[in-house]
Amino acid sequence: MRLLKNRYFWLPLTLGLVGLLLLLRVFVSGSLILVPEDIDAVLLVLFLCVAIVVAIHTLVRLSMSYLRELSVQRVRRETLTEHGRFLRRLDHELKNPLTTLRAGLSTLSLTNLDERQQHLIQTMQTETLRLSRLVSDLRKLSDLEAQPLNLQLIHIESFIHDLMLIERERFENEERQLASQVEAGRSEWIVDEDLLTLAVHNLLDNAFKYTQPGDTVQLNVQAQTELVIRVTDNGRGIPSEALPHIWEELYRAEQMQEKVSGSGIGLTLVKAIVERHGGKVSVNSEPGVETAVSLTLPFISPP
Repeated sequence: MRLLKNRYFWLPLTLGLVGLLLLLRVFVSGSLILVPEDIDAVLLVLFLCVAIVVAIHTLVRLSMSYLRELSVQRVRRETLTEHGRFLRRLDHELKNPLTTLRAGLSTLSLTNLDERQQHLIQTMQTETLRLSRLVSDLRKLSDLEAQPLNLQLIHIESFIHDLMLIERERFENEERQLASQVEAGRSEWIVDEDLLTLAVHNLLDNAFKYTQPGDTVQLNVQAQTELVIRVTDNGRGIPSEALPHIWEELYRAEQMQEKVSGSGIGLTLVKAIVERHGGKVSVNSEPGVETAVSLTLPFISPP
């Protein structure tokens, strides 16, 4: 089937068929002797020779392409395996020291310290917590690449309703507006609910961090032939030069690093989760006006 779809296959096949037809004509005419007047026999030899040469070239080309593809796939699998092994080892080696550091800093903050020392302790606690979250997110990314999806049937309106209940309190406490709108022509979808929750939470968390009190974050969902989840905010936005890189692991725009804390893994996780579902992600941003991030998931038929 793979060979039949290749355009180089049809040339030798066509030439071979023409050659066979000419050969049949020679047999029907009863003359197998090649003479200058026998133009059919000359064409027969010509077409068959060309067909053989082209067929050999095509087979060699397809074989090399197939072997190259196998090699690339093997290298990719080995790279993903080694990457996952490294992230799991990193998580294992750093978890206990970070827990000890956080406990020690919490104890130290209760002692008699002056204002400057307390500020230093708070800064160290913040950075230790950020490092802990980074290690945790890297572990999640590693597990996502290695483990199968836990697909289950969800009701999209209930899913968004429960998610809003969890997220709304944080937004309201920080004087941000969080609203949602669901248009569900198809109300039931098969997804990995935990992973999809994590993806949408990461988008809302990004919108929360890059907006100010009084700003609005909108969660729009359209469930028709595809499931489209879009998070829109009117915060500071994403610089145009950063847009091609925001899905990269550990990437953070330079102008954002000192203003907003983060690990640089959140959007990478979002992209990996959506792609594991066979979907795609997109982003549009106009700094200071609006930023919209969309997740599009295909419909999966129930078994």
